[in-house]
Amino acid sequence: MECDPAGCLVRLVTSGETVRAGFSPAVLNTIRVRQHQLVAIDTSSSPQIAWRWYRGVVEEIPPEGVAVRRSDLPEGECRLVADPEHLVREPGETVYYGRHDEWRVVDTLIGDGPARGARAGYLADAAARLPA
Repeated sequence: MECDPAGCLVRLVTSGETVRAGFSPAVLNTIRVRQHQLVAIDTSSSPQIAWRWYRGVVEEIPPEGVAVRRSDLPEGECRLVADPEHLVREPGETVYYGRHDEWRVVDTLIGDGPARGARAGYLADAAARLPA
């Protein structure tokens, strides 16, 4: 929802509750988190942002992937990303995407949040990357 140098105010996908989350060591001074991005929150202690995905608009769907423009960049500045689950149906859709082992679409947007919410497999993927 909003960020400052100490953390972000986030709305939880599971409950709609708003919480304040700091930055985990993996994110602090390494990954810039912006308003309207999708974040994974580590709640094992105090809430911390452990991962983030960009929000972007699909500009084109070529055969080799999906051309996505990050929402805060001008038109035409696209990144070709994979869409292994075939979530994108048409240009103009808003998606969340990021890089794990490859750049890929992880969810589409419905309303002001992820369409699949907490049911999506990418959350488990992010959790697996957290330190033990």
